[in-house]
Amino acid sequence: MCKECRMEEDRVRRPVRLADFLVVGAGFLHNLTTALDVLTEEFMQLAIYNANRETEINNVWNQFQSDLETLPEESDGTSGFN
Repeated sequence: MCKECRMEEDRVRRPVRLADFLVVGAGFLHNLTTALDVLTEEFMQLAIYNANRETEINNVWNQFQSDLETLPEESDGTSGFN
């Protein structure tokens, strides 16, 4: 057997300690809070997009209403479009 292989067999592994569990728990909490941060950021971007879309739709309807009010009316009942 090689000398390095024998050293691996003779090595005693250290026991699992409370600090190991704390490191794993802290990593889990870090990943969880990062995921929640990204999720709330996406919801905020979606809300901004929706608000901008609603504003644009309202502007288009207001423009359409003002265009309808300014259309000249024909006295003979036709709409003026041929």
